Amino acid sequence: QKEDAGEFERIANLPHGIRTAKFSMQQNGTYVFCEASDPNRPDIKGYQQLFLLDDEGNIVSRDIPRILGAIKADSTTPSLTVRKEHNSAVMRVKCQFAEEVKHRQAEREFNQRLTQGQRYILRELRIFFKLITDEEVKGQVNILEKTFRSSMIQVINRELNILRRNGFIGQELFNQLVQIYRQHNMHEWLNNNSLPTLSVPIPIIICSEALE
Repeated sequence: QKEDAGEFERIANLPHGIRTAKFSMQQNGTYVFCEASDPNRPDIKGYQQLFLLDDEGNIVSRDIPRILGAIKADSTTPSLTVRKEHNSAVMRVKCQFAEEVKHRQAEREFNQRLTQGQRYILRELRIFFKLITDEEVKGQVNILEKTFRSSMIQVINRELNILRRNGFIGQELFNQLVQIYRQHNMHEWLNNNSLPTLSVPIPIIICSEALE
């Protein structure tokens, strides 16, 4: 980066999915660089993983120093023609990486804990739902439960904690939640399909290289 800022900038702005091949004295195989980024925050680097495969397509290492050593090259290193089998090996790695991303996302969602206020009002809403017979009110309870189960802004969390501390239940709690729902225009979250949720990261191939 310091030695040739222009070349560094050129490489940094290359499109994703670039493929190449080079001669390797160490081992034959494939290098794949995967990333899963938040589509809503493309400026922030997401989960990244380097893979080194053997010539049969099996992952032999994820160790960064080892992989960087295997693909080390300079401007004088000649490139080779990429074989047609290269794409299938890369796509198998991408599929495995995508499964890892799904697992990480599931863990994140599991760890996205509800606040005490949310747990309280959701529990009481379920109790209230079982006691009412009016189908219209039941529908409203379902909307409230779906909305208040999502990530809340701090001011709403404070109001829910007040309801919990004051022991609101039943119809009285329902009325208070309807008021909060309307006061903060929470209906727009549903209408615009913009409930605060964790973004789903998109797995992509940054680049790959055949080592021959």
